[in-house]
Amino acid sequence: MADQHLPPSDHFPPFSSAWFASLGASLAIMYRVIHAVIIREARTRYGSSNIGYAWALIDPFIELVVLVVAFSLIGRTSPIAAPLSVFLITGIMPFSFWRGVVTRGANAVSANLGLLSYPQVMPSDIIIARVLLEAATTIIVYILFVFASLLVVGTPIGFFFGNPSQMLLAMATIFYFSTASAFLSSGMARVLPIWQNIWGYLSRPIWLLSGIFFTLESLPAGARAFMAYNPVAHLLEWFRSASIPTFESGAYNPLFPISVATVFLVIGLVIDRILLMTGDEEIVS
Repeated sequence: MADQHLPPSDHFPPFSSAWFASLGASLAIMYRVIHAVIIREARTRYGSSNIGYAWALIDPFIELVVLVVAFSLIGRTSPIAAPLSVFLITGIMPFSFWRGVVTRGANAVSANLGLLSYPQVMPSDIIIARVLLEAATTIIVYILFVFASLLVVGTPIGFFFGNPSQMLLAMATIFYFSTASAFLSSGMARVLPIWQNIWGYLSRPIWLLSGIFFTLESLPAGARAFMAYNPVAHLLEWFRSASIPTFESGAYNPLFPISVATVFLVIGLVIDRILLMTGDEEIVS
């Protein structure tokens, strides 16, 4: 299957008007395909009832409540100068987004083999559509949590938006890292069918070790050195530092998750290209 999105650069001189016109046409096709896949994915995932959409809020809400109750029972409070709900929300939401796109990236192609019979639809379109849908859902849920915290426990909104410019940078990096992880997860699942089971087991210890209920700065030096190899922990620490005005950490390195994401993306794209060139997509069935 040829990649219908790429401009025929062998037909036009690079950066010529014809080349840009071909590129624009390819991007327009890609936009329409991704838009259609997003609508299809939303209907498939949430159904036509409001209950399906409500579950996107209920799922992280249950996780938040369980953690708050667990912290309360063992007598623990927020490890930073911020309400416990703020601390947990700013950890749960970015992690849930990343975990969700990795999980959905794993079966993005196998669940949509019928769509790939259309020459305009590429595996990358399906992966990107799933990432964008997950991102939109996460942002909506995060905003709802912010207002719920304000209305229920009186938490000022400023606790969630300490440094907007840094928040945007952190969110962009989380999005990039998650997208790259989704491409890698998709590639792994297409060449190793047992990958979804492996990821199911891996995601549990990663959830415990990514800083949802602790900060990197609060760890002893030895544990912090070990945790420095977890790019997700760096992202959560960065997002918290940008979001919570009373918390500023120097224990994260933004370049590390960006570098890891680039490696993930390259590997995922290489696997995708090899499978497209060999026409070996049936390996997922």
